[in-house]
Amino acid sequence: MFRIGIVGTGIIAAQHKNAILKNADSELVCVCDIDRSKAEKCAEGINAAIYTDYREMAQNEKIDAVIINLPHFLHKEAAIYFLERKINVLVEKPMAISASECEQMKAAAEKNGMILAVGHIQRYLPAHRELKKIIDNKILGELCVVTETRNIDYFVDTRPSWFLDKDLSGGGIIMNYGAHTLDKLLYLVDSKIKSVNANIGNILNDKNIEAQAQILLGFENNVSAALSYCASRINYIYETYFFFTDGVAKIEDGRYLWTSVKDVPFKKAELNYDVVPIELQYEEFVKWLKGEKADIADADFGKRTLEVIDRVYGRE
Repeated sequence: MFRIGIVGTGIIAAQHKNAILKNADSELVCVCDIDRSKAEKCAEGINAAIYTDYREMAQNEKIDAVIINLPHFLHKEAAIYFLERKINVLVEKPMAISASECEQMKAAAEKNGMILAVGHIQRYLPAHRELKKIIDNKILGELCVVTETRNIDYFVDTRPSWFLDKDLSGGGIIMNYGAHTLDKLLYLVDSKIKSVNANIGNILNDKNIEAQAQILLGFENNVSAALSYCASRINYIYETYFFFTDGVAKIEDGRYLWTSVKDVPFKKAELNYDVVPIELQYEEFVKWLKGEKADIADADFGKRTLEVIDRVYGRE
């Protein structure tokens, strides 16, 4: 039975908690948040110790692994702290706020012989799993071009304030949602990104993070991707098109898959859309803890996403 701790009990922590509780090989033994009331809420219904300092938690509790859900700028510090104490880590995406920080985390994991996994969940979405089969088996021919358009009201009152401060979040809509896109593309295209061109800015407000961006990516296998993001209050839009030599695939809302062969109208794929990606991710994390082969993002994958984001921000 693996003893697990959670550090940072914001919104996503509830999903991690449920994933742990549903896994027969795990138990959630402790939770930590600087806001004790949040930690207490996360611990409701289970016999888990509550802490407001993760260092104290690591010293007092015997745990096999920890899930880190802290603000982005704290990922490196917390992950290295646990890795150096021989505690395995699953850190939420983005892995850190720069590729250099990712490298430091990776080095700590390797030095101590511990697992460092990253919460890139795109590979667990049913639509993406099905599309991966289509790409790998060339059902629609060769993949040529990907386009994604995403608009979401980013500056809502419910978003934690640290997301809107570059020093704490590492960036804006690209660091947050662009990291998901890169996760998705690196998984589906399965090729290194060789070129990155981008225009970013913020004409919406005076926050020091980008609110709009357009990015053009070139992959080593000659696939190209054009990505457009906006954080304005206009209608919500999230569509990704995959153009092949013999057809087109479309994913709506990052969830629903549609395909079209040549000129045939789009047909919606019949998939189990009720799958909970974080639960699948946690199952793979446990496999890794057991020493089994696991389909989960490792430190190298997490670092690759930040290398691209660094280039988007012009900080190579």
